[in-house]
Amino acid sequence: MIDRELRDQFLAAGVPEAQVDAILGYFDLYGGAAEITSEAEYRNGMAIYAASDAHLAPDDVHSAVARYVIHLGTRLAEWDDGHALSGRSR
Repeated sequence: MIDRELRDQFLAAGVPEAQVDAILGYFDLYGGAAEITSEAEYRNGMAIYAASDAHLAPDDVHSAVARYVIHLGTRLAEWDDGHALSGRSR
């Protein structure tokens, strides 16, 4: 189970509590961010990424939040790569 400190870090970054529960549940089970499968998930992921990344110390790459943000960034990039050819704007 993910500890209270990690939950508090996400909440302090401005991530809504309902989303924090989903993030932590997936992170606890799989160790990363969930795959992005829709435009809505992409927009939500971008918002979570921006809020969380802005809250991290510049040299933090080892905390659980940092590891999640790094993996979420990878998921966002995968979505971008997979949808770049379609020419759809977000």
